[in-house]
Amino acid sequence: MWVSTHVLAGLAIAAALGGPWWLILVIVILAHVLMDLIPHWDYSVSRHPVIYGWCDFLASLAAFLLAWLLLGYPWWIAFMGLVSGAPDWDVLIWIMRGERGRKYFPSHWDSFPHGRSGPGWGIGVQVAIMAMSVAVVLALRPGGT
Repeated sequence: MWVSTHVLAGLAIAAALGGPWWLILVIVILAHVLMDLIPHWDYSVSRHPVIYGWCDFLASLAAFLLAWLLLGYPWWIAFMGLVSGAPDWDVLIWIMRGERGRKYFPSHWDSFPHGRSGPGWGIGVQVAIMAMSVAVVLALRPGGT
């Protein structure tokens, strides 16, 4: 999945559960693994994976900053979104090495049953996850009505 999908889902999980931080940390990492099982499309199979990857990482950083600075979430809750997306640095580094070397996060190993699909379904499912996550984050924002 895209990093931004993981980040928004992790942020929604942290916002919904609210703590303790150590439990949320474990849950958002497990959520990354579970989400990687869902059939999805990755830009790592496109013609410009590094460009898309950096745009995705910048969008993820923007989501963190917006949640923390604009929506008023505590720093640690906003940061859990980044934690959820962090394992995908593994893939970006692998792509930048010309798809050589190893990936370290278990759901990125070739032996892991990583969900794959074509762009139609694969992008749609990620947009749906992101939309649901944004809805949760906005509904639960501190001081929200």
